[in-house]
Amino acid sequence: MSKLFWMRIASAFSMMLTLTAHAQSADKKFWAHVGPVGVQFNTDTRLVVAGAPVNGANADAKNNVSLGVEIGYEVAPSVIVSLTAGLPPTTTLIGKGGPVDGLQLGRVKYGPAVLSAHYHFDAGSFKPYVGAGINYTAVLESKDGAVAELDVKSAWGSVLQVGVDVPLSNGWGLFLDIKKIYVKTTARGTVPAFGGPPAEASIRLNPLLVHAGISWRF
Repeated sequence: MSKLFWMRIASAFSMMLTLTAHAQSADKKFWAHVGPVGVQFNTDTRLVVAGAPVNGANADAKNNVSLGVEIGYEVAPSVIVSLTAGLPPTTTLIGKGGPVDGLQLGRVKYGPAVLSAHYHFDAGSFKPYVGAGINYTAVLESKDGAVAELDVKSAWGSVLQVGVDVPLSNGWGLFLDIKKIYVKTTARGTVPAFGGPPAEASIRLNPLLVHAGISWRF
């Protein structure tokens, strides 16, 4: 899954870069954001062990900070289509409530990607924008904790996006970008502490991505 995911990302970036050769007459149609991105999860989990719901049990995913890159192309005046990706972070799943309270259930390395379209407004020295799109969160690796044989599935979701660019000079500037992702996944494994019964969970992640740094129009 991880190789296929990164091959798709590389292919998408390659297609965007190829378009540059055909856009010599159009000035500064490409758009880039590079900088740290914070991932703040809003989790809700339904846990089932041996076929029975575990009342009061939930799980939290620890927040992450990574390096994010967003590359876009102006397909129409003020309308940009972009692809966002970044260095894959690792989150830790911590049990909350019930018999799993405080337990490290496992760790998940993931690679989120967002394809979105956004409309940019001209407000003088500030360039705010709003948009929406789709998300694919690829689970690259699942590591066991209190849950053995942990298997967390990749998932698709929807995205809402707002942001602002602050142009400086020669196409360079600063930016702040916020994306709200609505995504739910499933996880399976066994629980050795309970005698090894099968366990599965439905996990709503719904992270907020706060991305800031340097922008470039070219």
